Amino acid sequence: MKIRKISIQNFRGIKQLEWNLPDQKIFCLIGKGDSAKSTVLEAIRCVFNPQWNLAFNDSDFHLCKTDGRIQIEIIIGDLLDEFCSEQRYGAHLRGWDRITSTLHDEPEDHDEVVLSVRLSVAKDLEPKWKIVTARNPDGVDFRSADRAKVNVGLIGSYSEKQLTWAAGTALARITESDNLNESLVDATRAARSSLDGQRAVALKNFDAAATRSEAVAKKLGIPVDDSFKAHLDLGSISIRVGGLTLHDGDMPLRQLGLGSRRMLLCGIQKENLEEQHITLFDELELGLEPHRIARLIKHIKDDATGQYFLTTHSPSVLRELTVEQLHVVHKAAGNVEVVATTGKELEGLNIQGHVRSSAEAFLSMKVIVCEGATEVGFLRGLDNLWAASSLAPFSYLGAVLLDAHGASKVKSLASGFKALHYEVCAVADGDAPAQFSPQDAEDLTAKGIEVLIWSDQLALEQRAMFDLPWASVQASVKLAQDSGLDVHANVRSKWNVELDMDIMKWVDSRDLRKAIGDAAKAKASPWFKTISDAQTWFELIAPAFDDPEFKQREMATKLSRLRVWADHG
Repeated sequence: MKIRKISIQNFRGIKQLEWNLPDQKIFCLIGKGDSAKSTVLEAIRCVFNPQWNLAFNDSDFHLCKTDGRIQIEIIIGDLLDEFCSEQRYGAHLRGWDRITSTLHDEPEDHDEVVLSVRLSVAKDLEPKWKIVTARNPDGVDFRSADRAKVNVGLIGSYSEKQLTWAAGTALARITESDNLNESLVDATRAARSSLDGQRAVALKNFDAAATRSEAVAKKLGIPVDDSFKAHLDLGSISIRVGGLTLHDGDMPLRQLGLGSRRMLLCGIQKENLEEQHITLFDELELGLEPHRIARLIKHIKDDATGQYFLTTHSPSVLRELTVEQLHVVHKAAGNVEVVATTGKELEGLNIQGHVRSSAEAFLSMKVIVCEGATEVGFLRGLDNLWAASSLAPFSYLGAVLLDAHGASKVKSLASGFKALHYEVCAVADGDAPAQFSPQDAEDLTAKGIEVLIWSDQLALEQRAMFDLPWASVQASVKLAQDSGLDVHANVRSKWNVELDMDIMKWVDSRDLRKAIGDAAKAKASPWFKTISDAQTWFELIAPAFDDPEFKQREMATKLSRLRVWADHG
C-alpha cells in the first residue's frame, strides 16, 4: 500500500498541513530544524499504529489547546484485495486521480481506488480510527488488525525495541508463526525448564532459603503440596513484553552502534519481500559515516516493495538522492507546507546541480546568495559582530551564507531557492554588469528577493575603501602587506604616483582610496579572496561600524538592510 495524500490538523507543531504526494516511493523531507518534519512521520505512524490504546496527552495538541481536536487523515492506494471486498471496506472506496492529485468520493474511470483513513483525538484523549467518505463522514472503524497490515514501521533515535520479539516490531513481522504470542509463551516455558537443569548450582542459595520458608509454613499450618523451591514466575517474566531479543552470539544486538542498529532495522523492515511496507526513517544520517549513508540509500532505492519517508539534516544524504525525491518543509505560525523540488516553475533552474554544490543551503530557512568567497567571509565576520552585540546570529534565524562561485550564477541560484519558497537575499558586486546586471537585480527584486548590489559598478573591496574611515583603510592595506603581498607595487600599478614605502604615511585622498580598492580586488593578486581572509579582514575593520559617519555611507546602510531582512524577511 502507498500513501497518496496527508492532511494534518492540530497535531503537535502542525496547525494545518495538506500534502498531495506524487506517485513515487522515496520522500525525503528537508528544511530548517523545527519545521515539523519528524511530526509528519509521527502522524503517519499514529494513523497506522496497531495498538488500540495508543496514548495521547495534552502536549500532542497544537500549542496544547485541546479545544480543537487532532485530526490526521491519510489517503492510501495500491490497496490489498481484502480491503476492497464488500465484507471489509468495499462500500467506502474512493477515487484518486494521480495526474491531477484530485480525490473523488466515488471512483471515476481511470481513478485509482483508495481509502481515506482518519485518526481523530478529542479532549478526552481517546483515539478513534475510521475509514471515511463524504457520503459517510462518520465512517466505519478501521480495525487494529487491518492497521497492522499496512505495515508501517518507524526507525527513530530509539530503536532497541525493534530488535525484540514484541508485538508489532519488525522482527515480529518477519517471524513465521501462526500465533506469535503462543510461541513466546513456549519460549518462556523453555527458559523455566532450562533453569531446572542448573538448579544444583544456580539456585543453591535460593533453594536453601526456600527450604527454610517451607519449614516456617508448616509450623504455621500452611499446607505444602510438594516442596518449596525457587523458580521463575511465568506471570512475571513474560517474554511477550520484549525479553526475547536478537543476539550476535551472546551479545544483544541492541548494543550495536546507533547507525548500525538503524541500518539493520531498515533491512529487516523489507525482508519479507512478498509484503509491501511503509518505512519512516527519522534523521537517516544518525550514527552513519558518509560511505555507509551511501550504502543505506542504495538499499532503499533498490527496494521495490516499500514506500519510504525520510528526514535529514545531512548534506551527505541530499547528495545521494535525486531532486525528485526531495521535498522542502516550511512552517509559519503552525501552518506547514511541503514543496516539491521539481515542477514547471523550476524548469531550467538546475536544482539538481544546486543540491550537489549547495546542499547545506537546502537545510535552512533563509538563503543569502553571495557572489563569491569574499562576500561569504565578510558576512561571517559581520554575523559575529552582530552576535557580540546581542543580536540574533544567522544560525538562530535559519539563514545560511551560500557561495555562488561567480556573479553569473547569482540570479539562477537566487531564483531557484525562491521558487522553493525559501526567503532569499542576493549580495553581489556591481563591477561585472555582463554577469550580473542592474536588470538582473530588478528581476530578482520583482520576485520578492532582497538584492544588495554596490552602486557605481563597484566591487565589495572598492566600496569598502571608499566608505571606511581612513584608519580602517590603512589597517586593511597593512593586513594585506603582512600576508606577504607587495601592496606598494599593487597600488602603484593602479595609480601612477610616488607613494611612501611606509603605508602608514600615506595621505587620505579619493584617488588613493580608488587605487587601493582597485588593487584589493585585482584578479592577478586579490587581497581577500578566501573566506578566512575576508573574515579576518572584516574583524580588523569591525570598529568602523561604531563610527557615526560610516553608518551614513552606502556600505553600512545596505548592510543594515541585510539585518532587517534577516530579522523579518
